[in-house]
Amino acid sequence: MSFEESDGSPLQLSVITVVRDDSSGFSETLKSLNEQSLTEFNWVVVDSSADRTAISSLLESSGRSADYLWVEPEGIYPAMNLGASLSKGRYLFFLNAGDTLFNSDTLRRVDEALAATCPLWAFGNIDFWNQKGQQLTEPHWDYNTEQQHRFARGRFPGHQGLFVGKKAFEALGGLDTQFSIAADYHMVCRLSQIQAPLELGFLVANFTQGGASTVSWRTAQKEFRKARKMVFPPNLVDRLEELLFGVKAYASHMIVNRRSISG
Repeated sequence: MSFEESDGSPLQLSVITVVRDDSSGFSETLKSLNEQSLTEFNWVVVDSSADRTAISSLLESSGRSADYLWVEPEGIYPAMNLGASLSKGRYLFFLNAGDTLFNSDTLRRVDEALAATCPLWAFGNIDFWNQKGQQLTEPHWDYNTEQQHRFARGRFPGHQGLFVGKKAFEALGGLDTQFSIAADYHMVCRLSQIQAPLELGFLVANFTQGGASTVSWRTAQKEFRKARKMVFPPNLVDRLEELLFGVKAYASHMIVNRRSISG
């Protein structure tokens, strides 16, 4: 299966922002996008806030052009899929309320890399922060290693650092809404079966932990296992190898982050 993303669309990037009752987080994302040196991108905002005027008022006062839609809340992944369906660019980038770009040249650098190679999908690194404002140390995400072990430890480039061709996204049916936490992980596993990604090699975004995937740890682990088995049905040897790899990697991750916080 292959997809040609160079389809003559004048816009390379669609930034999709989902927001629900988070005006302060949306303001941070809006500020980050307004600071970008790249101005030619499509921005889609899907709002499910109880106050139907808060987000639209912020947009209006900022002067930033966006395709804005208010919808009844049905969950983050249905909202992200809706945003994708409304997008106009060749590549989709999900930067939800509270997520920010690494610096003012981020989208320009991404745009140039995508234009030069036209990959099926691409990823860049993310800076992780806890809710106390402390930066967390995450091991480098090596695609070849993770793919070899069928993403057994549940690590993947989060949507804040992920760029997916719209045609490929649509052909795969979008984000699987049977998941409440692991749909983006499931999408990465499926994309890996088609083509290796373009690694951008620079920081793309900032992410503050505290969302559903970091709060509901048990649910996340259960969903990650289900998603992986759907894409990579394991035999007994695979299962044992993945379990050992996942336990060792998770233990290493916890030790590094405890040192970071205590230091």
